[in-house]
Amino acid sequence: MGYFVKMLCQLILSPVHGWNDVSHDAVSPGRIAKYGFYPLIAVAALAYFLQGVYHPGYPFSYMVQRAIVMFVSYFVSYYVAQFVFSATAHRYVMTEPSDKHNCTFILYSLSILALATLVENCIPIDMPVMEFVAIYVALVMFRGTKYMAVFPDRTGAFMLMSIAAVLIPPFVISFLFNLVIPSPF
Repeated sequence: MGYFVKMLCQLILSPVHGWNDVSHDAVSPGRIAKYGFYPLIAVAALAYFLQGVYHPGYPFSYMVQRAIVMFVSYFVSYYVAQFVFSATAHRYVMTEPSDKHNCTFILYSLSILALATLVENCIPIDMPVMEFVAIYVALVMFRGTKYMAVFPDRTGAFMLMSIAAVLIPPFVISFLFNLVIPSPF
């Protein structure tokens, strides 16, 4: 987990250097997911229970539902992005697409969003943190095009595919679940 946090902080503070460090370290995506991403999304989901402290009117059942939706939206988004990347990445990269690079790229990008969710759940006021962080994650992903070995003339198309595959699914899945889950107010 310490390695994961270090890399995540480096990607947030200096995306170019962060992606260089990620490419030099040979950590498998399975380890990143098992010891970094899954615990992060679990903690981010559990942090929603702090809203019950800040807003005593929230029913416990509503907080449980929201926590489950948060976890599921990131969990499913990882696999959706992995499927999209495995189906389309070969169009944009110079070398044979690597599942290791694809999964690592997706995991770190989603982890930055999950970290923003954790922060958003820990503060007592409603702030649209996620929408602004998504723009920054797109910048981090753009800086990762060298890590992914994207053709220079295909960078724009790769970024559109990456944004559609990595950034949009958590929002869409949350939105769809929010249509089903009744609001307590």
